[in-house]
Amino acid sequence: MTQTVLSVGILTDKSITLYLPILQSLPTYQVILIYDASPSPPSPNPNGPPLASTPEAVLTHPSIDLILNFLPAAQREQFTIAALSSNKHVMVENPVSVSLPSAHRILDAERHSQGRVFVASARRYAPCFETFKSEVSTMGRIYYARCRNIVGVGQGKTRSSPSHMVERQHLDVSSSSSSPSSLTTPTSSQDTSSSTWNLLQEVFPGQELTPERIVLSRLLTGRACYDLSLMREAFGAPDAVSNISVNEPFYSAVFHYSDEYPFTLTYDTGEDAVPRCDAQLTVYGENKTVTLQYGPDPVSIRVEMADEKGELRAQEMFNTREDVYRCELDAMHAFLTQGEETKTTTVDSIKDLKVFRTIFEQFDRQCGTIRTPLG
Repeated sequence: MTQTVLSVGILTDKSITLYLPILQSLPTYQVILIYDASPSPPSPNPNGPPLASTPEAVLTHPSIDLILNFLPAAQREQFTIAALSSNKHVMVENPVSVSLPSAHRILDAERHSQGRVFVASARRYAPCFETFKSEVSTMGRIYYARCRNIVGVGQGKTRSSPSHMVERQHLDVSSSSSSPSSLTTPTSSQDTSSSTWNLLQEVFPGQELTPERIVLSRLLTGRACYDLSLMREAFGAPDAVSNISVNEPFYSAVFHYSDEYPFTLTYDTGEDAVPRCDAQLTVYGENKTVTLQYGPDPVSIRVEMADEKGELRAQEMFNTREDVYRCELDAMHAFLTQGEETKTTTVDSIKDLKVFRTIFEQFDRQCGTIRTPLG
């Protein structure tokens, strides 16, 4: 049976798009055009897709079916809605936007479009993650879980800006909202700052946009979003959040689940200069410990139990990064061309934003009652 080939246009601010070589290896996708807004875009490759000079060239290209929107979080609404207005499908990074009102505007645009939105979250499509969920479902009572993502940025590389360096003047360039339908080339730092400020005002309505709130929002809509999205699929949304700690560039929180057997999940994330990625989700039960390791490559699951002699017995399974991305892209193709259900949609991403809101609410309660590193 011949499968539909989706013609792809890419909007990115990264010099190298991780998806590009995987897309080019799959017969169900054809990359037509790329707009690169990075400070040092690559030179045109005579053997690769042509480069566009403006995002409009990609968004209005008559042959393109699918837009990969890999622009910063503050610009995702603008260009996702623009693509939907042209009845094109969109693959957008998680979360779908910064604020809940913004995500609902995207959802409304999707309802009025022939295009559909698929939210990128590759590790949730890893075969190892499906095995992880299956193992957890059979382990009985969960006593404790932890999620950790400690990244070494390496010597000479730039870390995320600490909160005391995030000043209002860096963002407050305009109090007027930009219309999502009016396309602005995403290389303008002033336009990006204006969009960010407007979205943050929606995240924290009627509240002061302190440097701490700005940095916490940036963290949650950046690397932490993928961890928390994975956690939410595995266990559902937490019932409560407590004990938020900020010791920049390290952050942690405790999530509480209160089903038949209550348990807590501790989340830790941070950056240092050690060149490694320590990223995993581990669940502890009475007779089994299950760990999903999701560093850059490979993704793996490790199941530890005691054998009949009381000695450790461990089983492991691995997926390469290419395996994981192919599984995600196959799921997106079936979603867009065959109408199959998928788990990473705009509605699903809104659930992540609601978890972020729960974290922000605890942030405010904690700062208002006890002295912590939050202030």
